[in-house]
Amino acid sequence: MAKGTTFAFHSYKGGTGKTTLISNIAAFLAKNGKKVCLLDFDLYAPTLTIYFRKTAPFYLNNLLSGEAEISDLMVDLSPELDLKGKLYLGFSNPGKEDVHDIEIKHETKWQLAAIRKFLSAKKQLFEEYQIDYLFLDTSPGIRYWSINTLATADIQLLIMKDNDVDIEGTKKMITDIYDTLTTFGSKYFIVLNKVPGASPLNEYNLKADEKYQKDLEKEFGTKIVASIPCFCDIQFSRHEFLFAIEQPNHPFSKKMVNLAERIKGLTLV
Repeated sequence: MAKGTTFAFHSYKGGTGKTTLISNIAAFLAKNGKKVCLLDFDLYAPTLTIYFRKTAPFYLNNLLSGEAEISDLMVDLSPELDLKGKLYLGFSNPGKEDVHDIEIKHETKWQLAAIRKFLSAKKQLFEEYQIDYLFLDTSPGIRYWSINTLATADIQLLIMKDNDVDIEGTKKMITDIYDTLTTFGSKYFIVLNKVPGASPLNEYNLKADEKYQKDLEKEFGTKIVASIPCFCDIQFSRHEFLFAIEQPNHPFSKKMVNLAERIKGLTLV
């Protein structure tokens, strides 16, 4: 790979399991020798500090306002998780004032300058840190920073549940946003998550739903790259954490292996 690839994980609404997926995939790829950076661009409701139970001296908010460099943000979890590769995290500030600041208090000129700062930081990640994959956890829906984060990615993964609200909302986002982004060279794919019908004791098989998935692909105009069951022990765990690393034999972890392979393959498409 000549340079790294940027993936934005996005969804029409919250509750799709986006953060769980992106965290597990990032950690799994790093476990297998890749250099991965995961940035919390859900600036309106950041959750990676909670998921990883970490704090940082600087946040993405500081980078966007010019108060910090990307190197100030990076938290390296590789030694702690005993990873063969690298897993760098960049958090957003969950404080009320910073969440309010990011969109409400700043005018268009500030926002455009902030985007330029991030693009410069992104270039540094690939050139100096030699990142293989940059993963961006975005805010759901159509908001200023959601759209601009998506526009910086090479590939967008739309995470959705198999229900009417997600299906219709995702179709609308494709029409309103993604079809436009593809004219600038980006690609988007669907990941079905929390699909009913599985438990940790029952390996899940989607062969019976192949026709349904093909119909969805025709509706969306793109491929479904993964279909991940809803596992109750993950869904209702008080603090589920990196099953792909800590419980490699869990059926969910096996799905993460498959999705990681698909993600690597997408960089070659």
